[in-house]
Amino acid sequence: MLKIALITIAQIFEPSLRQIFAKSLLISLVSIMACGLLAWVLLGKFGLLGFGFLDTFLPWIGGALIALIGFVFFPSTIMVIGSLFSDEIIASIEEKHYPNNIGTNRVPVLTSIRTGLTLIIIATIINICLLPFYALGMLLPGLSFVIYYLGNGYLIGRELFENIAQRHLPVNEARKLRKRYFLKILLGGGLITFVATIPFINLATPLFGIGFMAHLYHKFHSETRK
Repeated sequence: MLKIALITIAQIFEPSLRQIFAKSLLISLVSIMACGLLAWVLLGKFGLLGFGFLDTFLPWIGGALIALIGFVFFPSTIMVIGSLFSDEIIASIEEKHYPNNIGTNRVPVLTSIRTGLTLIIIATIINICLLPFYALGMLLPGLSFVIYYLGNGYLIGRELFENIAQRHLPVNEARKLRKRYFLKILLGGGLITFVATIPFINLATPLFGIGFMAHLYHKFHSETRK
């Protein structure tokens, strides 16, 4: 897996993926700033407090707060935006490394967006459910980290791997392949989760995650054909 991770990281710096990264970053930033501007306009138009002095500052405070929340969840935002370019990311990797096995089943854009949103929503739910175990981890140092990476690794590994496998295989076969290599996909998802927790580097999580799972799929596919 280390070899696959290094290959994926190296390709992120190539022009084709650099452009996708720049687009994801720009769209995410514009989206956050647009939300902040919209909050500023709406609060300024409908002043909620009824006090002239306070209503003067409310749009600025509200707009800044919305923008701040957006930046706090920026890695999640860029994950969703990055999913819009999943076809381009996978095509770039397959054209270079697997020209004889390029996926022909295109996943609709709405499905890609749903995958990105599903990752965020389910990850939030899973982490809320795991809060008691995180608390237990305070008594057993390191346990909370293991639980965090396993829980999120399972989710991310499952969603990304199936999303890529379905470009080559029917849905049922894609799921069978995932179940066959459950442990390795879990570890791969854990690695992607780890990358997602590193400040600044986590901005490249969509490219790294999709690219890593694309390589992993082709590795497993070649093994099953032997």
